[in-house]
Amino acid sequence: MLSAYAEATGHDPRTFNIIMGTSSGSVISALLGGGIGVDELVEAQQQERVCIAGGEWRHGGATPPMPKTQWPSAQLIKLGLNGKASTLTALSGLLPQGQQDLSPMIRMVEGVCDETGWVKHPNTWVMAVDAASGERVAFGSKSAPHCAMGDAVRASYAVPGWCPSVNIQGREYIDGGVVSPTSADLLMGKDIDEVVIIPPMVSRQLDRPRHPFAKVERLLRKTMTQRVNEEEADLVSAGIQVTRLEPTPEDLNAFGYNMMDPARRRLVFDTAMRTSPRVVKAAGLA
Repeated sequence: MLSAYAEATGHDPRTFNIIMGTSSGSVISALLGGGIGVDELVEAQQQERVCIAGGEWRHGGATPPMPKTQWPSAQLIKLGLNGKASTLTALSGLLPQGQQDLSPMIRMVEGVCDETGWVKHPNTWVMAVDAASGERVAFGSKSAPHCAMGDAVRASYAVPGWCPSVNIQGREYIDGGVVSPTSADLLMGKDIDEVVIIPPMVSRQLDRPRHPFAKVERLLRKTMTQRVNEEEADLVSAGIQVTRLEPTPEDLNAFGYNMMDPARRRLVFDTAMRTSPRVVKAAGLA
């Protein structure tokens, strides 16, 4: 989708005032912020192994390793019961500590960092969630605790039950997607006039899968879509132009029901290379 957007508009995402990502989007943001171009990202995805900057983007197989008998985000359940967290956020507290090793991916991210441990783009934000308070943190922003990019991405990618939470300055952090797939509302008041949102977990056009697990995935997707609808409405009401580019029903069919299944990566990528130009055109960008 980034490739189709760049092709249609001539805009290089590396030049945006703020580059912001959550979970897998945090990896893309880190690579863009570190100077990796969209063409390089596309070329890497076309290979059997996605290798960039001395590392490899992989997170294990289609199922996670056996988790530990620890619940790092159990406090989120209490927040949900008290009405201080969404149902999705609260349910993530039920999942135990994951144990997936993300070292190859983190080496890739660290390979584009400078001597400070961060990337050269001054406003590369990586979204994670404080496992105790449920609050979102944009690592890389002025208000966030200082940490290395590798730790920030590891935290943002800490899918509950799959990948371990990450301790940064005494606080445990997990995947930013347990609160919002985009956190676009955090761009309010940042003196910007246009926002481009590319949310893989959001779809206003849903398919009708038969597999029961896929039906559950679509219900989750509906919840995330509503969240982004609200964030987009806030941005628009503030006078900010929003371009939103999201998966089509054809993409959803390629995704299946397990977004973590590496065996589907090439199918998903090849499908997106066909559908993304149409999405960009429909958005009035081509």
